[in-house]
Amino acid sequence: MRKLAFILTALLISTLSHAQERVVWDKKPIEIILQPNVEKMLVLPTESARVKIPAAIRGSLDTLSNNGVIYWTASEEFSAKRVLIQDTQNQQMLVVNLSSSAEHGTGEAVSVLYKSPEQEAADENVQQQNAQLKTYGYEELTRTAAKHLYAPERLIQVPEGMFRINVKQVSDLHLIRGHIVEMTPVISFSNAGLYVTAVKLRNKQSTKVILDPRDIRGNWLAATFQHATLGPTGELTDTTALYLISKRPFWESF
Repeated sequence: MRKLAFILTALLISTLSHAQERVVWDKKPIEIILQPNVEKMLVLPTESARVKIPAAIRGSLDTLSNNGVIYWTASEEFSAKRVLIQDTQNQQMLVVNLSSSAEHGTGEAVSVLYKSPEQEAADENVQQQNAQLKTYGYEELTRTAAKHLYAPERLIQVPEGMFRINVKQVSDLHLIRGHIVEMTPVISFSNAGLYVTAVKLRNKQSTKVILDPRDIRGNWLAATFQHATLGPTGELTDTTALYLISKRPFWESF
């Protein structure tokens, strides 16, 4: 019995140690979050690669590239920086948004895959279909997101050509400069290459906050507050919604 338990334990450890997140390279930057002092592997679809690390994080990052595998270990937390990786066999360039966070980082390996010719052809067909779909302006995108938060259920619908997409509902305190305001993305939609995300804002201060779009961090095309102010924390008015429109999914724009 002990021998069986030992074998099962060994198999479990082996399975966990080889767990990998698989990402298909589709020209969009690959998001990788390191955990300080924990090694993370990036397994590439090539045996030879050249890595260009920004000067801003060289002192905080240990990098080893060997036979198509990059080993990264961060010595401290740092915000996202763009890392370029060149496949020296076909000269293709991969883009990685690399950051380090004790809260959000993991040691799970990431395996990068190239699309097959069949996938490339399928993507071209989807792009052609999307080009024929109805497109909407900022106002309609914002209205759709707002309805899903505030309108009665009988009035909620997703317009033709607009699609709901998954958004990781993780809270953060750094969206609004100069104030302690907690933000949590709630719902997101996509249409014709644009994304709209409804974000819940909650004041964590004991004083009133006047909301100003110029204080918002990130790369946004448009921003609309449901209310212009937030009441002190604990009051009914300490929460509102913010609608952000971007060219990339929410967490790639923040």
